[in-house]
Amino acid sequence: MSTAEQEPGFHHHEHLQEEHAKYFTFFNVAMALILITAVEIVIIYIPIHKVIVFSSLAVLSLVKFLAVIWWFMHLRWDRALCTILFMIGLFIATGTVTALLYLFEPDPSGAPGM
Repeated sequence: MSTAEQEPGFHHHEHLQEEHAKYFTFFNVAMALILITAVEIVIIYIPIHKVIVFSSLAVLSLVKFLAVIWWFMHLRWDRALCTILFMIGLFIATGTVTALLYLFEPDPSGAPGM
């Protein structure tokens, strides 16, 4: 056994290094989110086709969403069960919103509803 492992504060020092690394990871992710948001704002004002604007905004928003749930909601460090439960809830919510949007969409023919 090495002398470093025998020292009482060794594991505490190792834990502090891990927390220090997490802090800089959070900081870097936050800076990336700010950069992505700035790119989204610029994309809105560029005179290009709306399909390209909406597609790129959707992709960038998805990247930001995944970064937030992965790092800031700590799914990266949680057990797989927590991630699975979160995804199940996310899919149920997405399905519910999609069903409600289709259920309450206006009639394209313009005929009044019953």
